[in-house]
Amino acid sequence: MRTSLLLALTTILIGQLAFLAMADTPATTNAFEFFQEEAKVAIAAQREQTPEEAPSIVSVITRADIERYGARDLADIMRMVPGFDLSSDIIGLVGLTTRGIAVNEGKVLVMINGMTQNELGYGNINLIGSIPASTIEKVEIIRGPGSAIYGGFAEVGVINVITQEAGDINGLRLTGDVGVGAGGSVSRDGSASYGSQTDTMRVTGSVAYGSTVLSRSDYTDFYGNRLSLNSTTAYRQWQDVITEASSKGLTIRYQRTSFAWGAQDAIAVIDPAVNGIYLDQLNMYNDTTHIDYVAKISDRLTLLPVFEYYRDNSESFDYSAAPDAFYNNSSLMLWQYRGELTALYKASDSTQARFGGGYIRDEIGDLGVDGSPGLQLSSDPSDVTSRAHDVSTYGLLQVEQQFRLIDLTVGGRYEENRFGTDFAPRAGLTYVRDAFNAKLLYGRAFRNPTLWEAYGRSTNDNPDLKPETADTTELEAGYKLSPHVKGSWNLFYIDIKDPIQYMGNVNEYLNLGRIQSEGTEAELRADYPHYGGFGNVAYARPGQDTSPEFVTVSKKQFLASPPVKMSVGAYYRSGMFEYGPSVTYLSRRAGQSEASAQGLLGASDETTDYAAIVLFDMNITVRNVLKSLDIHFGVRNLLDTRYVLIQPYYGDHAPLPADGREIDLGVTWHI
Repeated sequence: MRTSLLLALTTILIGQLAFLAMADTPATTNAFEFFQEEAKVAIAAQREQTPEEAPSIVSVITRADIERYGARDLADIMRMVPGFDLSSDIIGLVGLTTRGIAVNEGKVLVMINGMTQNELGYGNINLIGSIPASTIEKVEIIRGPGSAIYGGFAEVGVINVITQEAGDINGLRLTGDVGVGAGGSVSRDGSASYGSQTDTMRVTGSVAYGSTVLSRSDYTDFYGNRLSLNSTTAYRQWQDVITEASSKGLTIRYQRTSFAWGAQDAIAVIDPAVNGIYLDQLNMYNDTTHIDYVAKISDRLTLLPVFEYYRDNSESFDYSAAPDAFYNNSSLMLWQYRGELTALYKASDSTQARFGGGYIRDEIGDLGVDGSPGLQLSSDPSDVTSRAHDVSTYGLLQVEQQFRLIDLTVGGRYEENRFGTDFAPRAGLTYVRDAFNAKLLYGRAFRNPTLWEAYGRSTNDNPDLKPETADTTELEAGYKLSPHVKGSWNLFYIDIKDPIQYMGNVNEYLNLGRIQSEGTEAELRADYPHYGGFGNVAYARPGQDTSPEFVTVSKKQFLASPPVKMSVGAYYRSGMFEYGPSVTYLSRRAGQSEASAQGLLGASDETTDYAAIVLFDMNITVRNVLKSLDIHFGVRNLLDTRYVLIQPYYGDHAPLPADGREIDLGVTWHI
């Protein structure tokens, strides 16, 4: 029934697009000048377009949105986007789910200014709870595949965090924020940003620091052991340095992001105190240097060379409370070198192509806890090493053809490395006419195993891992009700084959069956001179062929992810004041039961239901209290709703408390 419905709707939309393409009515694009300051996006085709024109399902969260609703970090920002929610993983990590699918390990690509931030050991996006919003100008999101452009990790989504540019800052900008939560816990963050722009050069730089407490509630594992969460046992700290200089087509960027956190429950049970300490103290960092150049050969041809160097430590344990130090990978280091050369050729006003290729070298170095080589390259017990590498080569092509009423985007990426060959094609039809727009999209994506997943000895190496692949079909229709109001609605179907998943019972990464997700998302936005708001709703459910490790026994629901999520926000400006309340509703969620975690007979895949919740935030901004000084006051989780992060698979980890009520006060001063 579900497949028939999707096919029927696909047929209707294709027929509508074909009919409109053959119509004699002259084409007009963007008849409404919607939102005078509406942001364009470059994430879908690597050129600026409106969200309606982009050949992907895209969202953009602007600086205005961030300020209106008082978002503190990237996690708050993603809450405003349809289909995204938070989940937990081992050792206190906070991950994402999107469209029901857990994506923390390598299924969503996170970038800052186009540079990868996923750590290279597991593909994790540990910094979701960091990146202070004060340094962010906007966030562009693809809610769907991006491998055709970006390669691995861009399997079911892409998030590009764009920091403030020289023209946005034009001087010095200082920010500070202090929050007080339950029990007197204090969170704080601050940033200093500088931007200067001349006719020939642009320079920006920012430094940011923050610390917070994940929760002040007690955490209880599935065996009844209890741990009080506080600034010692559940802290989050981050530091970011982001710089950029550009002149005459040459751009050089350097970024360092680091994240430290305290966590417990590394192996599903709270470990006893060791020397009076009940937790693991972890940290990770990544350094990225990026150079690109725009070489305009002629009016039609532009060459775009890129070089990037990236290194990270994935995670280091400063102290392990676990007596056997099982997860102690203090020496794990990873490096990546990437060179790419593409060309942009504009054949005519209606036809352009981007093509080229690149080279990626991944390296890994690891020593075991006892100082022995930490990598095993094959089933031969003697085939061990402390350092290994892999080389990937790829080619890509994207062609955009504008017909009278329809734009066609086709292309793909072909990549080869030691795990095999992958091909990620994409095809999209987009239509924009007057107030109506529509899209029909297909994309295939892949995610290669990381060297650590394949060869790490402490996780029972599996050199036979192969890439996972995902096929995604999407339909979208949108309408501009007026110059100030627009809405959109989409359907999606995702089919992931051979997902790479860690299995604790064998301590090994495996290609594990299948994940299917199908559902719908709808959005409505309004922007008037003194008031406006947004509303969105998302629904996702697993397909019947989804492997049992990710869903309830009935297969009606994904673990950890709410089938229905709704977010609503509104703002009102009056003089110096701007008010921005927002509400997020999460429907009933499911997670592994205590009996299942304890391995009791007949309860292997048993789940527990968690009640639906409402999270209510309020933010008030006062502009120009003094010259160029803004103040904001906010209350997070005003109702103090008990909110927990749930593990999205049967991994024996109890739900992790998070996000209690917090009152915060912040300032922004532009000099």
